[in-house]
Amino acid sequence: MKKDMIWLNCNMKKLVFLFVLSFACTSGHAQTPFSKDSLSISYFVGFQQKIDVENYEVKFKKLVSDSRCPKDVMCVRAGEAKVLLSFYKDGHFIEDKEVVIHASGYVMEENNLAFKTEDYKIYGMNLKPYPKGTNGIPEQDYQLEVVFQPKRL
Repeated sequence: MKKDMIWLNCNMKKLVFLFVLSFACTSGHAQTPFSKDSLSISYFVGFQQKIDVENYEVKFKKLVSDSRCPKDVMCVRAGEAKVLLSFYKDGHFIEDKEVVIHASGYVMEENNLAFKTEDYKIYGMNLKPYPKGTNGIPEQDYQLEVVFQPKRL
């Protein structure tokens, strides 16, 4: 009986270990960092403004939220801002896409890639101005850096 209990206990430990290992392997996925290169084209677009690149238009449609920790305030978390972009081709609406701008400045393809065309990947990179103090920023003062990165051959 004691041998059976030891065998059962050992097998249960192995089973729990395999379960934890399989969960760890499947729950996280690698994030792809993004950085501008010499071929990237960068524009700043104001709130409710559009930029035109070739036959595409990108509009900074809406500031969804801005919870970035102000420069002169001590925060537990750096926070993030979320913006809604609208995409048009030849004047026709294609889609809206929400982009997350991390306060750390770290740009990830999963959060910042807004749209893909035949020739470009379009990213939302940087949101200005950065908050200071506890005063809010009027929406019309916001500008988003939009980066067009040519696709690699």
